[in-house]
Amino acid sequence: MPAHSRDVIEKFFGLCDWLLQVWQMQKFLFDENPNESVLREPRYAHFFYRLQVVLQEHWLHQLAKLHDPAVQGGANGHINLSLDYIIEYGQWDAQTEAKLKDLKSRMSSLAKPVRDARNKVLSHNDLAVLLTSKELGAFDPGEDEQYFIRLREFASLVTESALGEPFVYDDLVENDVSSFMHAFLRGADANPAAHKRGQTTVLRGNHHLR
Repeated sequence: MPAHSRDVIEKFFGLCDWLLQVWQMQKFLFDENPNESVLREPRYAHFFYRLQVVLQEHWLHQLAKLHDPAVQGGANGHINLSLDYIIEYGQWDAQTEAKLKDLKSRMSSLAKPVRDARNKVLSHNDLAVLLTSKELGAFDPGEDEQYFIRLREFASLVTESALGEPFVYDDLVENDVSSFMHAFLRGADANPAAHKRGQTTVLRGNHHLR
């Protein structure tokens, strides 16, 4: 029987669920939005630029925290509710532990560059990086999709092994974005003479993490 309590597992699932929701907001509102060009029109561009930066930075930061070590700071340190903690302190049977470690290892290809971005510009303001506008956290197209498939597999294995229950997460984000865009486009069509501002470049300068 795994050692983690229901409270610990549910807290961990909450972290995974929220990360999935924020990433999906970025995905469906910007990356895969068939009407994304409307959001770039001069009268809307500044607003959606800010929103995209906030979403991007937030999901990258939340992902990086999941890959923190189980314990930091030595004997008097603190415990992190992370993938490592779930694996190392779960007292899993050998087969389950091996599967969890394999999934974590396969997630590391995205986690490594994201953690670099977290350490330099998300949790800190690294002067050298800011002055050079160096890009951090870059990853290949589709790598985030693979990461979240594995994260769901990891969470499902944990909950099924520990609680005998499936991992249920909020999968309504796409519908929420669709409803928003429907209302937004209807309003945009009704106000073609709205005040215009200059066009901006999305994820520019020091915010260009991807």
